[in-house]
Amino acid sequence: MKKKICFFSGDITRSGGTERVAVQLANGLMEENLYDICFISLTEQQKKPFYPIHPDIHRYCLGKKWIQPGPGYIPLIGKLRKFLKERQIDIIIDIDIVLDVLAIPAARRLKTKVVSWEHFTVDFELALWYRKMILRYSVKKSDYMVVLTDGDLKAYQKRLGRKKAICRIYNPVAYEPENGSGAEKKKMILSVGRLVPEKGIEYIKKVSIKLLERYPEWQWIILGEGVERKNLEQFIIENQLENRLILKGNVENVDEYMKQASIFVTASKYEGLGLSMLEARAMKVACVSFAVKMGPLELIHNGIDGYLVRPFNCNQMIQRIESLINNPEQRSRFAENAFLHMGEFKLEKIINQWKEILELL
Repeated sequence: MKKKICFFSGDITRSGGTERVAVQLANGLMEENLYDICFISLTEQQKKPFYPIHPDIHRYCLGKKWIQPGPGYIPLIGKLRKFLKERQIDIIIDIDIVLDVLAIPAARRLKTKVVSWEHFTVDFELALWYRKMILRYSVKKSDYMVVLTDGDLKAYQKRLGRKKAICRIYNPVAYEPENGSGAEKKKMILSVGRLVPEKGIEYIKKVSIKLLERYPEWQWIILGEGVERKNLEQFIIENQLENRLILKGNVENVDEYMKQASIFVTASKYEGLGLSMLEARAMKVACVSFAVKMGPLELIHNGIDGYLVRPFNCNQMIQRIESLINNPEQRSRFAENAFLHMGEFKLEKIINQWKEILELL
């Protein structure tokens, strides 16, 4: 009999990187034909998921409205427990640690094992009081924990005392050796991510205005949506950057933009394992990022396959991007070097690592 695996999401129909990775993993595991897989969300705000889900993977949700973490979660524990019991779920994988506060008590005294899948960083989790409380609860009570970086793995072991039933598994990136080759590169800087303060929108504004003034033939394209969109739109109008700093919103063809981009930039204030940066590397795009913990420090070898910039030093970021604008050979060298180190992130390898955990449990 196949093991029954349930991925637990806030809303699997959303367009975020967390949802993209979860769908990619679930689809990959489904192709193995070893598991019976489903998704359950707190709610689904869209009728159709942004990322295509395997037709044999069923979707469920606990309610019709979005519920913020807090007392409103309490009634959901019983609903989730009933779901796990009726469908005889063997393993529930919480796509956000916040969901552990529902899954762990719901699975109590059932056969269901709870896997807590960390998508952020320890520092981010500990910075918000309610996430900090849930994290410490998860560390003690979850059956298994999966983190995204070696830095986080060490932090969980040393700072939080989780020594056993924990491992690091990178996010997967589907790519082929010819990715990015043969594509015509444009004078384009690309950023991908939610338009929210933690993604460093304030820094992108400071950096972009200087660079686009100096290099009028270049464009900076941003993919993603969020609460900072109106702020950015006003900035573009005030500084006459129409058709220069371009907001494309959520797009399904991210790969097409990656293939055409010459430089990929992230200005995040913190980063787990940046999926968009991984995709940029796979598409042979030179990357520039602030040297924030944890992901960028493991993804970029400074001066070899990209540039790490002192956190939030906009002048240094401008200098690094400018050096790549003026040196196509260096851009090409960085891109090729980054691509050579992508084996750790191949989808097949990540699927096999997850299968080991599922079989262990």
